[in-house]
Amino acid sequence: MTLRFYKAALAAATLAGTAAQAIPSTAPYVTDPQNVYVQDDTSQGIGNLNLVLCVISSLDPGDMVNAGAYIALVDMNKCNSKGGGSNSSATGATNYATAVVNVTRASNADPMVGKVWMSLTEQGSTTNVYAYLSATQSPTDAPPYGVFRMDYIGQKNGQAGFNGYVDSQPGTISFLETGANSSNTALTMSAGSTTSGSGTMNIAGGGGGGGGAATFNFAYSSSYFRRSDGTNDECFDRTKSNAAVSVWQYGTYNANDGSRVDQANPGFPIVAAYGGATYYGYANYWGINFQGLDLNSIADASPIPSLTVTDQRTGNTTGYNLSKVGGKLTKWTQASTTLGALDGIPFSFGADLTNQTSDTTAVSGWNNWIAQWSTANQAFTVTGIQACGSNGCVPSALAGGVTPTINASFLNTNPITGWSDSFGGNLNIPATGVAHTVADHVYYYTQSTVIPGSSGEPTALHCLSQCPTAAALLAFPGGGSSASPFGNGTAQQWFSAPSANTVSYSFGATGLLEGGSSMVLEQQSQYPSGSMYAQGGIMTGRLFDTAFSSVNCPSGMVCEPANPAAYYTWQTGSNQWSQSLWLTKASDSSVVLLDAPQNVPYTVPTGAAYGSFAGKSILMQFNGFGNLFGVPGYCVDPVTNATADCSSSGSRYVPMFSIPDGAAMTLPATSTAPAIPLVVKALDAEVRLGNLGASLPSSPCASMTLTTRTLPSGGLHDPTASADSEYLGTMPTVTAAPKVIDGVLQ
Repeated sequence: MTLRFYKAALAAATLAGTAAQAIPSTAPYVTDPQNVYVQDDTSQGIGNLNLVLCVISSLDPGDMVNAGAYIALVDMNKCNSKGGGSNSSATGATNYATAVVNVTRASNADPMVGKVWMSLTEQGSTTNVYAYLSATQSPTDAPPYGVFRMDYIGQKNGQAGFNGYVDSQPGTISFLETGANSSNTALTMSAGSTTSGSGTMNIAGGGGGGGGAATFNFAYSSSYFRRSDGTNDECFDRTKSNAAVSVWQYGTYNANDGSRVDQANPGFPIVAAYGGATYYGYANYWGINFQGLDLNSIADASPIPSLTVTDQRTGNTTGYNLSKVGGKLTKWTQASTTLGALDGIPFSFGADLTNQTSDTTAVSGWNNWIAQWSTANQAFTVTGIQACGSNGCVPSALAGGVTPTINASFLNTNPITGWSDSFGGNLNIPATGVAHTVADHVYYYTQSTVIPGSSGEPTALHCLSQCPTAAALLAFPGGGSSASPFGNGTAQQWFSAPSANTVSYSFGATGLLEGGSSMVLEQQSQYPSGSMYAQGGIMTGRLFDTAFSSVNCPSGMVCEPANPAAYYTWQTGSNQWSQSLWLTKASDSSVVLLDAPQNVPYTVPTGAAYGSFAGKSILMQFNGFGNLFGVPGYCVDPVTNATADCSSSGSRYVPMFSIPDGAAMTLPATSTAPAIPLVVKALDAEVRLGNLGASLPSSPCASMTLTTRTLPSGGLHDPTASADSEYLGTMPTVTAAPKVIDGVLQ
């Protein structure tokens, strides 16, 4: 379970900082809190509760007692479930919910009462969450979790999706949640101590929270945790040194003084006035959103008429205009390293490897293969397959666990165009005509957004693979879940007869056009039900600002340049990161600069904990404070916590290793900022306990008794109902700028 009081009961783990002695004890590097929770198979039952608890924590109510009603912004991407596909174009995207919060306490003898009104808009649909919290005692040795009760309800279109409470009293904790968008869970556990106790959880299943129906009985001592679902009776070691730790969020700090390091031009909070209403939001490189305002319902325009935006940073009242085009053009600019630096680092690439490896049975046909270079063997090997769909990309090993070598003769004439999380994303390894060596170049790319209508933009672009056309997009909505938005035979191809299966576009103030038709699909209704493109949108293959040629191509064919200095991609969809949304200053119409991700080199430490990446150099992606990504991943079985094939049902994708607190990196210099020495520490991490096997008579857990406890039923409150004893009342009107953003007091 990831529930905060239960996670302490399971592991009582903390992350210790190891900053340099020169950093002051009052610096954020030292004082920023670190959240560590235990991830367990029972977590599926408390998904909504964990979400609500994460939100409450991000509102920072403890610092705002009797400070009056205030606005807080919470990035829901950080509070939603961890893990998933690693190749998301939205890795650094924010999805801010707006909350109005009022925390009061009449006297030291009275409870602290927190009231929360929160709204979250996703793809045009708004979910409202209301919470009422009453706390009478802080956590101590006894009771270790404090004394409090929190009731909450989530509503969409006025209908309750989930309704629940958590009640912590001396000796016991109870949790109950029901609803169409809930996993319908009941929990009772002893709460007198973090070193011994037991509990029962029943998950009836339903429309949210994860897996299906299950009943768990569990018990814990100071050393062990036993959990049984009636079929799997597992014993776990509570010692942190024997557990696996995966960090989901890192903080970046100046190594000289311990201050937080953000981008030179980071995202910032804003407020919009439109149609007589006020909407709070956030702007960064990945997009702009406003809670309660569906920008997809507003026609593309530069700028949008009658919509004004105001900066919400402290002491900043700059006014802006907002412009929008329902698709985004990204420019990818080349950087380089060598094959030697890629040694042992996996990457994925698409190719037909029929009869092109040492094992023609395990590797055959077209696939998105996972491969790696071995400097010791001077060869590339295939280690797996990556399948991508609507839920992200899932890697799996080859049948039998084989790792066949790719024929050198195939790579002599075929470039590798692929993706590596550990090298910043897209990479290209040109064919050299002879067998590859460690000195051969590997090219990777940095990204920047091209603003439609800006100076220096490409006016013509050419596409050979994954090219949407006007005809394909017109037929796409009614084409069924397997329909392709790509036309002219370009869905998957590497070569084409001259001027046959290629598509040419123009680009300007209205975005990407083919034959005068816009390549924009920004409404969910424009995507077939069940389509793999419905969630992530549509992305083209590589686009080039010069026409294709036959240089280094098969006879009579044209192909993409093997090693382009730059190329472009176009994406469109209902999400903010698939659209062009930009601010211009009202005073002079200049575009507001928001920094793209920046690559940060990192050398992985040596040691068994780092597996095949020990001692390797990788590139992390820096998207601002709290957004440092790039650690490769693998999958685990949530029942046993053992390594699992990612294609296995129910497996979870997690980071392969954790960067130790105090690790040093350097944020490279840019045209607007000097290089900055960094130290890094974990802010948000999960612990997966070491499995000691089934709880058999010889197991350390055998003496721990599993007892079915009485589960809560009824007693729910609706904080929005005026007749309810925990009625929130009318939401206060707050006009001041947000006081808290992601738990940080502004």
